[in-house]
Amino acid sequence: MIVFFKEFPAQRPQGSEDSYVTVAHGISGFASDWLTFPPIQQDHVRMAFSGDKTLIPLLKALAEIYSPWWEDFSICLVEEQVVDKDHAQSSARLIEEYFLKRCRANFSVPLPFTPLVCDATLPPEAILQEALFQYQQPDVALLGMGADGRIASLFPDAPEYEHALSATDPLVLTTPTHAPFKCLGMSLSALENCKSIFLFASGEDKGAVLDLAKKGINPQLPISYILHSEKVECFVFCIR
Repeated sequence: MIVFFKEFPAQRPQGSEDSYVTVAHGISGFASDWLTFPPIQQDHVRMAFSGDKTLIPLLKALAEIYSPWWEDFSICLVEEQVVDKDHAQSSARLIEEYFLKRCRANFSVPLPFTPLVCDATLPPEAILQEALFQYQQPDVALLGMGADGRIASLFPDAPEYEHALSATDPLVLTTPTHAPFKCLGMSLSALENCKSIFLFASGEDKGAVLDLAKKGINPQLPISYILHSEKVECFVFCIR
């Protein structure tokens, strides 16, 4: 369910803080609460990142924010296209380049990272089984969102969409109609097993999708299941 919703302007007055930086501060603050807030305090936070390219400015901003709590975070992925880690479409490569390398260099923190796809040359079912074997449930997840409301493995045009919504396994393999590769990602069940979800969307088109999804669960808009879930809290940040 939505516990926080904040919109930021795409263009801010000269001299004011960039909207991506403001969002990054908000996300890092809420995420570190799991290490510092007494009622929920824990020793370690596992955070899953979406490999959505629209998150790149936000990832770069996050990597510049000093937080002593990064020392106690480990990173994994919400979803990943089934490609080699050196491929231009690799989510693991994107997170490494725009967040992990920068944050490690800036603050000398380990930030251990676990991708979903370990060997893209294996048959799809073997890739899925290997990922399930090594899966550890994230505490929090940072989601991007497509213009069709897709998140994680929940592609409304994929033949496996209904399975991704109902599966009890934490990971599912889907075949999006409008994407060149299969996608391995968290199921709705796994997303709802997170303690907090941070949703980031940018652009007027995605803002309009959020407006529609906030009205109620809509099977055509996967994000609506998270916004109206009674199992997980959702913090929404939108630049439009």
